[in-house]
Amino acid sequence: MMHAFPRTFSLATPRADRIAAPAIPFPPLRPATYLRLCREAAGLSRHAVAVRVAPRAGDLKHACDLLDVLETPGNVARRAETLERLRAVLPFDPDVYRQLASEPPERHPRVCRGCAASAGNPRDDAGALRWATDQICARCAGEEGESDAA
Repeated sequence: MMHAFPRTFSLATPRADRIAAPAIPFPPLRPATYLRLCREAAGLSRHAVAVRVAPRAGDLKHACDLLDVLETPGNVARRAETLERLRAVLPFDPDVYRQLASEPPERHPRVCRGCAASAGNPRDDAGALRWATDQICARCAGEEGESDAA
């Protein structure tokens, strides 16, 4: 004997409809996220950066607190000296940081969401920055061995 049940599930969306769906753009990159990405790309913890930034051992707690604040969304470094000190420790571009902090999103520089590479800070020895997508550089996408020539 066969039983009929009402349809209680939906079929998967056809592949053509999934491909045609518009991509959701990334939200604008914020200075706190940029700083975190730079630190992570360097393979450093907040504590490791604080140790290198603190001028004296007694300033370590203050440096740790400052990094915690600077990596919290909504906070921005106010002093140029802070940015320059971070630049001495991290692959970090203070100009990109300032643009992200003060310019509207349509004027932000293009920055990789994986390693924070930008035109002024390409993160490779050749000094060239290739893009795999609008938001990810070729190195983070795993395309670093491929050539641009087609």
